[in-house]
Amino acid sequence: MHKSQLLFILLISFIIGIALGSFVEIPSLYLRLAFIPSLVAIGIAWRRSWKTVFGAMVAAVFVFGLLRIGDFRPTSTYLQHFADTNFKTTLYGYIDSEPTQKGSSQEFVLRVRRIQAPDYTIPEVIDEKILVIADTYPQRVYGEKLSLEGSIKLPKSYDDFDYIAYLAKDQIFTIVFRPEMQIITPQLGFWESTRIKFFSGIFKLKSVFEEKVGLAVVEPQASFLNGILLGSRQNIPQDLKDDFAKVGVSHILAISGYNIAIIGEVISWVLIFFMRRKVAFWFSLLAIFIFTILTGASASVIRAALMGGLVLLANNSGRIYNSKNALTLVAFLMIFINPLILRYDIGFQLSFMATLGLLYISPIFKIFLKKIPDYFNLKEILAMTVSAQVAVLPLLLYYFHNFSLIAVLANVVVLPFIPAAMLLGFVTGVGGMIWSVLGTILGAPAWALTAFIIFLIRFFADIPGLSFQILLSWPGAVLMYTLLFGGLSYWSWRQRKKGFEFEEA
Repeated sequence: MHKSQLLFILLISFIIGIALGSFVEIPSLYLRLAFIPSLVAIGIAWRRSWKTVFGAMVAAVFVFGLLRIGDFRPTSTYLQHFADTNFKTTLYGYIDSEPTQKGSSQEFVLRVRRIQAPDYTIPEVIDEKILVIADTYPQRVYGEKLSLEGSIKLPKSYDDFDYIAYLAKDQIFTIVFRPEMQIITPQLGFWESTRIKFFSGIFKLKSVFEEKVGLAVVEPQASFLNGILLGSRQNIPQDLKDDFAKVGVSHILAISGYNIAIIGEVISWVLIFFMRRKVAFWFSLLAIFIFTILTGASASVIRAALMGGLVLLANNSGRIYNSKNALTLVAFLMIFINPLILRYDIGFQLSFMATLGLLYISPIFKIFLKKIPDYFNLKEILAMTVSAQVAVLPLLLYYFHNFSLIAVLANVVVLPFIPAAMLLGFVTGVGGMIWSVLGTILGAPAWALTAFIIFLIRFFADIPGLSFQILLSWPGAVLMYTLLFGGLSYWSWRQRKKGFEFEEA
């Protein structure tokens, strides 16, 4: 067995351990004792039976996955001790997320460094997070140091939404509603202060970028561009959001590996006319890096950038079918850092499956698109669009229980225009930051294309019905994926047996 296959098996065994531990809680003492048989087997079989040694290593890595998820389970925290009490608590810390406007309120995460309750102050310096829901004004900014006085609450889940788990994946277990706030000037460590200054600069750059797009393009096209580029949805009119949801294309407003891969592909395709393919590839990666910085470099954006960069790397090297280790390694690193995303982060799941579709399903779709003229890289974009949609369909049915024939048609029609809109929007924002007149000139084609996209979405939204509910359970989703990838693998094997070579990038 090749070394790459051994690495793949080890990574998968860890991920399976995380997956099992996400649903089944096993006492850590039993798990630590479970390491003993593996260590004994390795000691006895060393240099005698490498198969036995490797099998024991696989078992040990699997148990390590179970232990890792156990370390991240919601446990009792200082903030939880003060939750749902009949007195107010004072918290000292700084804003550790980009504040978002939601209706008549704003939300942000406060990283709490000190807690004070009536007649009692916790002496230790703590490091916990709490979700703050505050009044719209004054508008807060990332890194602002605050003292908050209010009643701490425990989050509650809804019938159709596990809100507790949704917050827990980010290590947030408590909420405070509309507290009294004051700006303070606490002393922070060097690295913490440096991190705050770095991300404050990033968010200011993002704000300037949004402003320049808004000056160059009228509404609602400007908000739409900032939505697909930066994931900023708060300024998009509610009726347009409703149309996006009705048509089934709301996902294009979220930063994903698909969005970033498309940006890289389009930039690479444009640059090929002026430079060698390999040089264009590195400029595409640079564009992804700049894009990641502009969007705020949040965990979800970094994850999407890694996924998108992986697709570019696979396409550039021409090794679409040898990318499973790279994709598995990216997933392993993300899950190792925060194991809770495997079960509770829908964005991670959709991004991973979409990337899997781009890497493995897209080459197969290209076979059926051979007769389509490849003007403006149309065949590549269409193959990526359809393959990503097919790969995420079981998850969409599982989480949202709705299948729409309009959504399938709308995605096929609308998504091929999104890469060009993202590229034009990106160029408009950067051009506006250089010179406002340049931004206005470059914003004209961006406005025209986004106006056409919005027209298409509203046109599809006005078509009645053609949607129905599918209550798909998680075993049903697993079965769908098994049939999908099993069938594609069998078909690909049959084609190779006949001597057919798949088209590579």
